[in-house]
Amino acid sequence: MNRKTISYSEQFEFGGVTYKVNVTKRSGVYREVMRKVLEQLSIARKKHGRLLVVRFDLHSFAFDSNSLMVSQFRNQIIQWIKRNYKTKDVGFVWVREQERSKHQHYHFALFIDGDKIRHSKKLLEAIADKWEHVDHHNNHMPVIPKPFYFVDNDSVFADAVYRLSYLAKQRGKGHRPDQAKDYSTSRLK
Repeated sequence: MNRKTISYSEQFEFGGVTYKVNVTKRSGVYREVMRKVLEQLSIARKKHGRLLVVRFDLHSFAFDSNSLMVSQFRNQIIQWIKRNYKTKDVGFVWVREQERSKHQHYHFALFIDGDKIRHSKKLLEAIADKWEHVDHHNNHMPVIPKPFYFVDNDSVFADAVYRLSYLAKQRGKGHRPDQAKDYSTSRLK
């Protein structure tokens, strides 16, 4: 049973600020997912003077009846980031989608201290490597345009919110076994 509520408004209010979000007439955004994205993104921004937001997709050629694969990946990549960039607070959000394909795919974003990492090439290579090895090379990471934002002002923050609002979209969610999650976020405080 899906208890999430949908907004079709092109604007979403959070913390007294109104943000533009990516909606269509046929597919709104889940309010609960959008709130969690904004909550974790806002906390990460407060923790780091300059915030790196890395957005990527993860595809699998195998069906996952739970969230084990993406959870293993998340744990591995966050440990790798902490070890390689000497940072402790790494935020994230991921959503699971499945539409016409027999297999799920994931939209993922990481929120990292932008003063610790200057360019995302090494990080993107590690992401692809960790994802491909979670299920013995049965996964891949497609290249997406403009995968990162360095958030150091309100305008770039708003751009990142718009881009991340795609993760909260209604379309593609809910097509999963009961033991699998539609989304998950970090618990930064």
